[in-house]
Amino acid sequence: MNLEQISTFLAVYQSGSYKKAAEQLYLPQPTVSHRVNQLEKELGKSLLIRGKGRVKLTEEGKAFLPYARRIMGTLKEGQEAVERVSEGSTGKLSIGCNNAFAAYILPDVMDSFIGDYPHVSIKVYTYPSSELVRLMKSQHFQLGITRYTSNDSGLIYRPVLSEETMLFVSPQHRFANRRSVTLEEILCEPMLTYPKETQYRNMIDVTLAQHSLTYRPKLETNNLLLIKHFLLRNAGVFLSGSSYMSKEVNNRDLIQLEIEHNPFPLSKVFVAYRENELHSLDYLFIKHFESRLNPRSLTETSSRCPITGAG
Repeated sequence: MNLEQISTFLAVYQSGSYKKAAEQLYLPQPTVSHRVNQLEKELGKSLLIRGKGRVKLTEEGKAFLPYARRIMGTLKEGQEAVERVSEGSTGKLSIGCNNAFAAYILPDVMDSFIGDYPHVSIKVYTYPSSELVRLMKSQHFQLGITRYTSNDSGLIYRPVLSEETMLFVSPQHRFANRRSVTLEEILCEPMLTYPKETQYRNMIDVTLAQHSLTYRPKLETNNLLLIKHFLLRNAGVFLSGSSYMSKEVNNRDLIQLEIEHNPFPLSKVFVAYRENELHSLDYLFIKHFESRLNPRSLTETSSRCPITGAG
């Protein structure tokens, strides 16, 4: 089985006849017939039915068709990649992440990455964290940026950031002049939090339940901008990793406090990719991503990034 046989099979099916396929391929018709016959011989099944009118697919041909198209499509993408390299480009990159990450943290990373690699084409898809794994496995994008891992085979998770869960309050809050607070004190305050269906909220709830602690949320939303709005108005307190809050902390719009005897697991960020499919461009982006995702660079450069929501 070779590419000539597969492309000829597709040409015959798409044109509807061996004669038209021969004309399109600038080949003698016997050559077209020979290639299809050899392909069918190697597969051990007939793929096409000759008859009056258009050539039709057998059931085996229908099963083989999407794979043939995928093979030729991948070959075309490879040819395009070679052409882009010859033109000074390094290819295409597709990334999936949640809304908050795309709106708040990713712009700074992408600004500097595009500055270093100006000919790279980038697509960014935003989905809830729960959807990222499924879409990664279906090859919807090359790299997934997520705060959580899964046990799905075929996916590799590379940690790029690890930070403690902190408490964030308004400068007008009664905790504002302190360096740390106890968990019991925090839970007496009005809590701003993500909805129950989010993985981050589940982490908070499970951790508190393990310590037989409860709380009553004042506001539940998956929109980080709305949470920050109420934080700035001193309407409650919020538990989060530092990365999403660095702009406001750096500008002294919000105060970051340590949690005494912090029971929460470290807040992490991972880049996920399919096993054995980490290509050179993917690796370049991951290394660049790691170099930008440190607290100092985020604090210094994220002030120009808008915030819309969290997944």
